[in-house]
Amino acid sequence: MMKTIIQSLIAFVTIFAMPMAIAQSSTLKAGDGVQIELKSPAKDAALFEGNYILSESGLVKVPHLRQGIIAAGLSTSELSRKIEAAYRAADIYEDPTINVSRLEPKWIAARVVNVEGGVRQPGEVPLRENMRLLQAITSRGGFTDSEKVRSVKLIRGKKETKYDLRQMKKDGSDNPLLKDGDQIIVPG
Repeated sequence: MMKTIIQSLIAFVTIFAMPMAIAQSSTLKAGDGVQIELKSPAKDAALFEGNYILSESGLVKVPHLRQGIIAAGLSTSELSRKIEAAYRAADIYEDPTINVSRLEPKWIAARVVNVEGGVRQPGEVPLRENMRLLQAITSRGGFTDSEKVRSVKLIRGKKETKYDLRQMKKDGSDNPLLKDGDQIIVPG
């Protein structure tokens, strides 16, 4: 009798605990990758092509919305509904249909910039949301020689731009935002 009660209790706990464990493992967290598709209106679907990575603070940025959307702790279907609601609230789309699916970790490429030359610790820097040129340099230990700040090169694809970091505006408006794959060269 007691054995049957214990077995029934274990079965009961297992039945109700498994969905909770599955739900917890299916929630999104910072660094997760998702694919977001705009199904309706179809005319703007191309704007959404591509994959999105949740920022360190658990936000995801989508086209047309100024603010990121808090995605950490949500399931993919909850995030879909939250993005749809954000578009309706911003009067961007009247009745959008969004589909969110989780990307397998192997499909998430590391996003990095490379800092070389006259810095204390040359190497790759994980690209954070809204990271700027000076932040990447300081994250590698800063300059080895303060005179070298006059001609820092930022290489993006085939385009090369030089910056004199002594001349940067106090508001940082001329401290460029970085993109995945940027290369920063500080004269050595």
